[in-house]
Amino acid sequence: MISNKLLLKLQQKLSPQQIQLMKLLQLPALALEQRIKEELENNPTLEEDEEENLEIPQENIEEENDDVFGDRDIFPNDDEIISFKNNDKQDNYSEIPIVSQASFYDELINQLQLQNITEKETLIGLELIGNLDESGYLSRSISSLVDDFLFRQNIEVNEEEILSTLKIIQNFDPSGIGARDLAECLMIQLNRKKEDENISLAKKIIKKYFDYFLKKQYSIIAQKLNIEESKLQFAIEEILKLNPKPANSNFSNDNQTISVHPDFIIWYQNNRVEFQVNKVYQRQLKTNNYYSELLESISNSKESKDKETYNFLKEKIESANIFIDSLNKRHDTLYIIMKAIIDFQNKYFVDGDIQKLKPMRLVDISEIVDMDVSTISRVISNKFVQTHFGIFRLKDFFSNFMINDDGKAISTDAIKNTLVQIIDNEDKANPLTDDSIVDQLKAKGYSIARRTVAKYRESLDIPVARLRKEIN
Repeated sequence: MISNKLLLKLQQKLSPQQIQLMKLLQLPALALEQRIKEELENNPTLEEDEEENLEIPQENIEEENDDVFGDRDIFPNDDEIISFKNNDKQDNYSEIPIVSQASFYDELINQLQLQNITEKETLIGLELIGNLDESGYLSRSISSLVDDFLFRQNIEVNEEEILSTLKIIQNFDPSGIGARDLAECLMIQLNRKKEDENISLAKKIIKKYFDYFLKKQYSIIAQKLNIEESKLQFAIEEILKLNPKPANSNFSNDNQTISVHPDFIIWYQNNRVEFQVNKVYQRQLKTNNYYSELLESISNSKESKDKETYNFLKEKIESANIFIDSLNKRHDTLYIIMKAIIDFQNKYFVDGDIQKLKPMRLVDISEIVDMDVSTISRVISNKFVQTHFGIFRLKDFFSNFMINDDGKAISTDAIKNTLVQIIDNEDKANPLTDDSIVDQLKAKGYSIARRTVAKYRESLDIPVARLRKEIN
């Protein structure tokens, strides 16, 4: 039986402007530039406005704040490898290079194609390269690869053929590629080095005493080799120079690099912390006057309208206006949130002393700017800040806190920094245990449990005491 019923339902819907702004807020500077290029290519009614000044006067933004946003809560809520030495230091803070990972497999395939091998060996080589993990290790067993060829490609290969081709790949650059475990990776690299007493001893350590090496039980290794620890140290240093993750090395000069450009620029001048939203890579846009006039002409025409043209122009011009408006609101939102962060962390931004970094949560900034926490989360996502003391991720300025012995809230980042300083200054021949670190932190006013020290240490990729031990 058919019946009519009244149903009351509460539902939240986002307008196209809100959806557009939500997406743009998450984009960092370079991604935003690419997004603008795509919009210019896809929308003929949108063009660059070369006459307009790119920069928006910052001092007027707060006065126009209410008109720009109206209702601000427009968004819904978003409910064991040993440590190796690395002597490279980043002294240039102007940009952060990121090596393109896509060229790693391409480079290996190029090297494979240069080999004088059969077609079957080439197929095996391609399969092996495809099974290398992000560190450059062969992640599948040889027997599993035999089955893969038979069931997926209907090709019969044996383990000897795969191992033979694997040896060819292990001669590729970077050295150590195609290894099946860490010991094999290190041995491949040692075999490429010029043979001398230290290299020969290093090979013996990897072959016979690798487990002791991983645990840094150097005295046991020296005893088994019947040598002095001072002599053993040179061989250990040769091993520590090797790369445990060969795929992460810059093995090719042809790798493309992408510079992460800052979304905000901060400087200290005249005893004040100043900043601006970086708009160097953003173009000022406008709708094309020709298409706007054409749409108006069609709309006012007394003759029958070309509905297809009219609807097309109307849709594109509306889309262009929404995009331009969203860009402006994105800039204003970023400015307001960054200003709140700087006001909150003003003492830190003066000189970059991490001990001055106050505990700050998303909700703290949300309450200051009167925006939803999800909006703050979108703004800090994938954003970088250039300061007079380095380039940082925006989310690095946010941290939880603990209460010290004086009843003062201390940022967990400050505690981690103190922990790093303690470990850096320890006696490497007798590294500090977590219990000893707890005592030193307590002496500095940080009363935290041993398990918390272990958690912080692991988050900083600092190994346990026995793995930090070095030979004098």
